[in-house]
Amino acid sequence: MSSTEPLIGARSGSRPAGVLIVLVLGALLLGGCAVGPSQRPPVATVVDEPPSEEPAPETGAPGPAPSLLPPLLPAPGAAAGFSDCTAEIRGTIPPADLGGRDLRFGCQSVAVGGGGSSRAEVGVLQVTVGPPPPGGPIPVVVVGEAGGPSGSDRAIRLAATAPEPFLAGTALYGVDLRGTGNSEPVDCITPTIRESLVDADPVAADPVSLVPLRDAAAAAARTCTQVLENALTDFRTGVDAQDLEDVRATLGVERMHVIGVGEGAGVAATWIRRHPTAVGRTVLDGAPDATSTFSQLARERATAARGALDAFAADCTARPDCPLGLDPATTVAGILSNLRAAPLAGPAGRRVTDGTATRALVTGLAEPQRWPALATALAAAGGGDPAGVLALLAPAEADGGGFDAGVLLTCNDTLERPTLDQVATDAGQARTADPLFGAYFAHDALLCSSWPVPTDLPPPSSATGPPSLVLGTRGDPLTPLPGSERLVGQLGSASLVTWLGAGHGAFPATPCVQNAVAGYLRDGVLPQQGTVCPP
Repeated sequence: MSSTEPLIGARSGSRPAGVLIVLVLGALLLGGCAVGPSQRPPVATVVDEPPSEEPAPETGAPGPAPSLLPPLLPAPGAAAGFSDCTAEIRGTIPPADLGGRDLRFGCQSVAVGGGGSSRAEVGVLQVTVGPPPPGGPIPVVVVGEAGGPSGSDRAIRLAATAPEPFLAGTALYGVDLRGTGNSEPVDCITPTIRESLVDADPVAADPVSLVPLRDAAAAAARTCTQVLENALTDFRTGVDAQDLEDVRATLGVERMHVIGVGEGAGVAATWIRRHPTAVGRTVLDGAPDATSTFSQLARERATAARGALDAFAADCTARPDCPLGLDPATTVAGILSNLRAAPLAGPAGRRVTDGTATRALVTGLAEPQRWPALATALAAAGGGDPAGVLALLAPAEADGGGFDAGVLLTCNDTLERPTLDQVATDAGQARTADPLFGAYFAHDALLCSSWPVPTDLPPPSSATGPPSLVLGTRGDPLTPLPGSERLVGQLGSASLVTWLGAGHGAFPATPCVQNAVAGYLRDGVLPQQGTVCPP
């Protein structure tokens, strides 16, 4: 990203030349998008409309409609309190992941605690391409996930991959949820219990077969309750949303512009509902629906995972050296079946089972940039080498790596506590519908069976602030498209853009998605409801 010319001016009365260039490019890119229902096939459709009558000579063409969104302005004070940590952060990132760009980093810990029983600190990472603009950057906060890439990880990825004009004049502020990334880590589940949860039988569909998973989940609840005590319930979306408001106050901005991904999008949606006067322009990418039941979410995730597997298989066979052969999906199913019959022996006594490989498959399907590594790891496991599969899972399974925070957030955000028999019934029905993924996702309902039931979990309310942009992905195995569609209806004034691709999070996957986000976040134009972007 060598360009430093901002897309829009600091004030509404000016429009630099860069805007005209981007608007022309944006018009060209719009050919990649269509408008229609989310289930429409991935075919761009052009509808010829009758030409409108030319206005009379004395009547000028109408001007652009005023934006419903707050202005996007530089914030000179947003960088206050950040210490330069460029050398430190760069030392942890492979050079290839920097995108060939001159990324600069600033670090700060923000004291939070207004929404929970205990005070804490969350890490905030400032990321710019080159030095921050002299007049102050346009701040955009990026909120990541508990069980996946943190806010700082997401901010770095966006800075390395998003189009340069989109980032010009902008500073990204990656906010790490409690227990993740550069925030105070949470480590309350022992490594042995983590492994038991990950390696559990992915196709179990009767009460006896599910007992080991239930017992491991009960042990996790017991140890986390002992370690965290009163702070146990602080790891939930409502508290994270209040932490986000504390970050806004620290940045000193009246209205905060936010990109939330996955669980981070859920946190942003809660913040939008609770602090409408502080909301700027908000992009909710792969947002979950807080009203989904475990059973409903399991069915939707299985469907999305199947679509993602098909896309993964097509991607692999399109390469000249696909290690999974001509039919990767069938090969993967065979590898999992073989691992079920004969688990592999990993280091330190770790057994690599079909459950281990299934988790690696699902998490890998969520990140298309990792698909070549996923294919190699699965093929190696099929040949008796478990190292690749374990390497894919290692970052999350490490102490403080996000696994524990993900479990806490899931169980603190739901009132459901299904019984062993109920989960077995759901798993049996789901396995019949999808032998590969059905039971695996149904087991999530058992994870929280022994956790305390939240006592202060209010139902989601409508949003009254500026309209949000919601991005949904058809093949997202973590936060499926139907949940994003339901969230749009709950927020009231949000607009949905559907990407017909696969993976977790749509931006900045394709020019169509890039154009929709840039038009909204940088130019203040809300995309037409029902816009569909091809894969």
